[in-house]
Amino acid sequence: MSRSRFLPPVVVLILTIGAIASIWLLAERADSSRRAQLQISSLKLTVSDLQNAPFAADPLTGGSSITARARIAADEGLISRGLTGRSQNGVAPSLLAAGRADLVRIEPVITTIYQIATHAGGLGAAGARVPKLNGVLLVRLGALRSVLGQISRTDAADAVRARTQGTFGAAGAMLLLLVAFAYFYFRSVTARGVVERLAREKGVEARTDALTSLRNRRALASDFASAVAEPPGDSELLLIMFDLDGFKQYNDTFGHLAGDSLLHRLGGRLAAVCEAHSGSAYRTGGDEFCVLVRSSPETAEQLLDDTAAALQASGEGWRIGCSQGAAWIPSEATSESEALKLADERMYAHKASRSSASRQVTDALLQVITEQDARLDDHVERVSHLAGALALALGQPTHEIQRICLAATLHDIGKTAIPAGILDKPGPLDDQEWKFIRSHPISGGRIVSAAPALASTAELIHSSHERIDGRGYPDGLTGSDIPLGARIIAVCDAFDAMTSDRSYRPAISVEAALSELKCHAGTQFDAAVVEAFCQQVALHPRLAASHT
Repeated sequence: MSRSRFLPPVVVLILTIGAIASIWLLAERADSSRRAQLQISSLKLTVSDLQNAPFAADPLTGGSSITARARIAADEGLISRGLTGRSQNGVAPSLLAAGRADLVRIEPVITTIYQIATHAGGLGAAGARVPKLNGVLLVRLGALRSVLGQISRTDAADAVRARTQGTFGAAGAMLLLLVAFAYFYFRSVTARGVVERLAREKGVEARTDALTSLRNRRALASDFASAVAEPPGDSELLLIMFDLDGFKQYNDTFGHLAGDSLLHRLGGRLAAVCEAHSGSAYRTGGDEFCVLVRSSPETAEQLLDDTAAALQASGEGWRIGCSQGAAWIPSEATSESEALKLADERMYAHKASRSSASRQVTDALLQVITEQDARLDDHVERVSHLAGALALALGQPTHEIQRICLAATLHDIGKTAIPAGILDKPGPLDDQEWKFIRSHPISGGRIVSAAPALASTAELIHSSHERIDGRGYPDGLTGSDIPLGARIIAVCDAFDAMTSDRSYRPAISVEAALSELKCHAGTQFDAAVVEAFCQQVALHPRLAASHT
């Protein structure tokens, strides 16, 4: 073929650089829009938390003035910084100015409620003044939420434009890349050296994890064999396995792109630690990592601490940790399979020991519930028992049954942030009081997310008051978008509530409660879950014995 049939190398290089730059810029813009939307969503949650914060200062309802003051300062700071930071992102200055003005108007109302709550007699002694102040607060918070809503709509419009431009831009970039790759492909056909180079690069890639750039499982096998063949010297080989704790919850909450980014960062930190200890880091799959290093017992403890620290991260409402297990070669294992098996067993033993910490944290949170209202303690125990039996009947695996039981036990922990006067009100709640009640799944999810051992339950607690028809709260999820565990807890929670005495109405019979569940199956409750629950009560009458 004549040279005139191919693009000159310089043109091909320009096309390739242009295509890569276009894709990078478009991806960066789309990611920026997503970050902006996430930031506004976070600010909305902070506004809701700020609404509740001053009321939590009343010591007579179990609150703490110091904790409430810190929450108020933190929330106001987050909102102020969030509005200030958006000035660089194309949001109208007048809109941001309105938001800052609304925040300034909110602050004195918050301060007044806080001062009343911390004064002798607390909120209860202020009479009608507190509802009036709460009404003013809700109006001013509503104005701030309106501003955030406008910003959110602006971000959504930007995201739509970014996706549209990204679609067409990516298509154009792909055409440019196609031209560039076609040139290099035909060049490689006539150049044996290029083919051999590509084959060598392929071999390197086969031993490298594409996401984290760490060495992979195949490279571990090769490196292990080479290390075992070396003279042992004064130190042994140490194989360490890691499994991330809390990563699934992070991935489900923030999305796979954020999860991949987190794995990349943690992998880089682990690689840096291993380099300092003259070892190698590997990603063996999913959220599992491995380290192979020559070490002595004297330095192993510091190495274990450093590698575990490298795989930890945290942020608002989330925390990542790790479980680990190690094996010495050849004193404890002589082959790769033996070393991996031993390290794996020790890693899961470590994970199991951390579950006892989960029980301790759970017990502490349950004590908080008991201190506020002993009836809540009895209620959550019954709901947990019912939810475990129902999850088993629905064929859930053991680990999922345990997760559902734990979430059921803690599903009302967010009520500790609601004033007792609302929880114990002997009659219907007004709209403002219902807003407090509907905030407790959000508060509950945030509370348990602060403990890595409980992080997997946050999703179920957050969604435990959703309805199949989308009329639930806090997110209005529908159908199968609601986690099965949350649907199970909703049925068991409603049954126990109906068959227990409340301050505003007496308990009803088990039969009447089952009839109510059936009546609302398919609208408020999952019909399949209701049917399974009714079958369990019919087959095992003692399951509902404590409710008669």
